[in-house]
Amino acid sequence: MTDGFWWQLLVALAYATLGSVIPVLNSEAFIVASLATGLIDPWSLGLGLGVGQGAGKMILFLAVRQGRRLPWLRSSAGIARPTPEPGTLRARWRALVRRLDAVVEHPRWGPLGLFMSGSVSLPPNYATTLLAATTRIRFPVFAASMSLGLIARSLVISLALAGVFDHWF
Repeated sequence: MTDGFWWQLLVALAYATLGSVIPVLNSEAFIVASLATGLIDPWSLGLGLGVGQGAGKMILFLAVRQGRRLPWLRSSAGIARPTPEPGTLRARWRALVRRLDAVVEHPRWGPLGLFMSGSVSLPPNYATTLLAATTRIRFPVFAASMSLGLIARSLVISLALAGVFDHWF
């Protein structure tokens, strides 16, 4: 491996980490721009983006999960607010969230759903990350499932756009 590979990997990793926390920065657009200019090879681009997105989703997961422990949130959370009566829409929303929590926490379907969220964005991985952080799923399971899906997605897209799969099709 040359020095260029490591710099390319670090640039892709930094962009993807920032882009997964701030959803305005699109990794697919970065793949297209990088491959069009030829500045980053597809392997380091795919690996860097996948690992960076996985790291960003882990940061987001931990921020949501540990957010209750922040001192400035605890001081404002002590104010008692009256709980509104649940209407039909709120009751349906709560039932939907309970079902989604059960799926994410399931030992077989949870990791598969997180992998699918990372690899094909169904369900969307930003929302899945926020939902998973509020459940009892363990961090290593979340990190491995989501990161592997994101790495697979980034590698397939970057290699496909670079023409690596052209001789098979």
